[in-house]
Amino acid sequence: MIARRPVTLAWLALAWERAAPVLVWPLAGLGVYLALALFGVFERFGDPWRVLAALAIVIACALLARHSLRGFSWPGRRDAQRRVEADSGLSHREFEALEDHPATGNPALWQAHRARMAARLEGVRARRPHAAWARLDPYGLRISLILVLAAGAFLAGDLARYRVVDAFALRPLSGGAGQPVADLWIEPPDYTGEPTLYLRNRRSAVIPEGSVLAARLAGSARRPHVSGAEAGIERIDDRVWQVRAPIEQSGDVIVRTGPLAERLSLTVQPDTVPHITLAAEPESDAEGVLQLEFVARDDYGVERHTLEVAAEAEERGGTIAPEAWQSIEISPGAVAPTGEEDRFTARIDVARHPLSGRRVAIRIAGTDGAGQTGRSTAYEMTLPARVFLDTLAQAVAAERRDFLGSGREYEALEPGEPEPVFDRATRDRAIFLDDEPALRIERAPQGVLRLARALDALSDAPARYFDDPIVFMGLRTALHEVRRARGAEGLTHLDEDLWQIALRAELGTLANARQALDAAQQALNDAMARGADATEMSALFDAYERAMQNYMAALAREAMENGEMAGSQGSAGMDTLNADMLQELLDALREATELGDTEGARRALAQLQELLRNLQMNLAGGGEGQGDSPLAQALREALGELGDALGEQRELMDEAFEESREGSGAPEPGEDESGSTGEGDDLSQRQRALAERLGELGAMTPGEDGDEALARAGEAMEEAGQALEEGDAEAALEAQNEAVEALREAAGDLAETLLAEEGGQQQNDPLGRQSGGQGAGDADVPSESERQRARQILEELRRRAAEQGRSREELDYIERLLERF
Repeated sequence: MIARRPVTLAWLALAWERAAPVLVWPLAGLGVYLALALFGVFERFGDPWRVLAALAIVIACALLARHSLRGFSWPGRRDAQRRVEADSGLSHREFEALEDHPATGNPALWQAHRARMAARLEGVRARRPHAAWARLDPYGLRISLILVLAAGAFLAGDLARYRVVDAFALRPLSGGAGQPVADLWIEPPDYTGEPTLYLRNRRSAVIPEGSVLAARLAGSARRPHVSGAEAGIERIDDRVWQVRAPIEQSGDVIVRTGPLAERLSLTVQPDTVPHITLAAEPESDAEGVLQLEFVARDDYGVERHTLEVAAEAEERGGTIAPEAWQSIEISPGAVAPTGEEDRFTARIDVARHPLSGRRVAIRIAGTDGAGQTGRSTAYEMTLPARVFLDTLAQAVAAERRDFLGSGREYEALEPGEPEPVFDRATRDRAIFLDDEPALRIERAPQGVLRLARALDALSDAPARYFDDPIVFMGLRTALHEVRRARGAEGLTHLDEDLWQIALRAELGTLANARQALDAAQQALNDAMARGADATEMSALFDAYERAMQNYMAALAREAMENGEMAGSQGSAGMDTLNADMLQELLDALREATELGDTEGARRALAQLQELLRNLQMNLAGGGEGQGDSPLAQALREALGELGDALGEQRELMDEAFEESREGSGAPEPGEDESGSTGEGDDLSQRQRALAERLGELGAMTPGEDGDEALARAGEAMEEAGQALEEGDAEAALEAQNEAVEALREAAGDLAETLLAEEGGQQQNDPLGRQSGGQGAGDADVPSESERQRARQILEELRRRAAEQGRSREELDYIERLLERF
């Protein structure tokens, strides 16, 4: 069709020009209604005034537009064509010429006429609509209405969109006489320890991950609306609302009710995964307790610690699969800070673990309050096992360990045989059903069969041949349980039973008392870790004190039954001393507990455990030195004095070395040298005083053992003192080193003499070996404090050796010390 597009545009223009008089009043009414909404009139007064206003505007607009509506008609196609011809300056009705057909005449002439009309329509166009409203609004009131709407939208701000939506909402709109009030705050997760953040004069914040936005809105009967987060809304009163919205991601959150809209810009701070590393080589003791020192860093702290253990990769034939790791929960009370930042120690009883005594890989896992878990790198070691000295206890513990490491799946039943029922009734009647095929032990796996044979062999003697009848009854009971069990379900209790039998064989009546004491201590530690109140702490402390008293009574009873305390004045004095120390530590523990001094309470508990352990060892050994001869006592005192002298000589050696390093540079002209000279004189005087003490010690030492070494040590000390007085630091250090070596030799000679003297007094040495046998006198077992001191010195030397800023001479000296250690 020719000129289709201009005809369509002309039709639209005509439709607008004819509809404008009809639409002017409805559009004016709509503008007035929007202006009322933007300025908050409907928010203030609500319904029914909003509905009445809408009805009034609709009725007024309908009445005013009624006259115009009567004269309205849609434009036709001929009207659009006439409009195009008029807009294009055509006056010969070109569109009609193309559509008409002549009644008579020459057709060739008519076709030529149509071709001319079509050529004239090639460039036609439709102009824009005429100014229909200019005639209706000669004063430009429509511009004023647009300005009013723009002002209302500007003043409403963020509320503009909500006010417009509410104006046309089909739900009831409640108004209010006053402005609603909002109290907003952020509640961080409890595990962060962060305080509640109140948003009084701020609308932006950085918040921890997992925080909750809380709001209390008062003064509006309308249900609040929250955008930007999923919110739970609770009605507190007729005009009070409670809003809680968990914030999962950063962004804007808008809380709105009535004329109030609060926009909050919240940035979520992600919670980092804990960082766990082992800080020192793991240690263990004879009771199978693993002591770990590790670093645990987290933005809000680690809440739960776990020890993960897996058989060594070589035993498994390759790398350790994730499912191969076994978790051991570490009690909160077993984890204690060391005093350094993010550094902790943990004592974990792994003696009962199936992998104890085997090569394993361990790692520490820490879980924070958000459930995120960080793990240390794997460390390979032998998992500690409890050292049992009693042969029967050793055998029971070994069989228990083999049983735990073996399979427990029984063979399948023969076709047609009934399934056994593993309930109490079946177990009680099992002794009478040994002839039933479904209940025979022959279906048990090899590990169970081996355990049955071992228990039978261990208890293959009358009860009178056992020192403790309870151990005998425990072995026989376990044997019958293994024989009567017809499936893995009947063997679950053997782990605990066999362990208790081994402890009873090792400790006798002390086993139960020690177990109760450990449980009371663990409960006290856990309560301190979680910050229990004073009432609970007092009750737990009383329970611990009772458990300790029971343990002390059992310990004394065991010692008296074994004849270890009879006629021993030394032991009596030791008991009095231990009783005083125990009471003093108990008082300190109670005071620290009442004051909330967690660290002090931990220290007191650790000292109590150490004291009880030493007391048990002393009673087991019958006391220390209770039968010493005068010569042995003199040798022991001399050995102690010699140890003190050796320690003081090492301190002098270190101070001399520090002085030589500080004074190695040449002094500047005019520099005061009196300070260094005074320090040298002081060292010289102390060195000479130590030499004099050594001479007195040599005169007091009985016998001639060590005299030659003591004499050489004294001469070296005199040379060192002379060198220090003359300022020759290098010569002083060399002489002091000779003195240290001579003192060590003298101490060794005295120790051998003391062991020989004690060997003459008793048949066995302190370790229970026959005197004069192989290895007698060869053992040099340092005390725990000495080992700890040696580790501290070694760590300090390694730290200093790693500092590259030190002089070459000092680094060489440290290397020599490291070789000695």
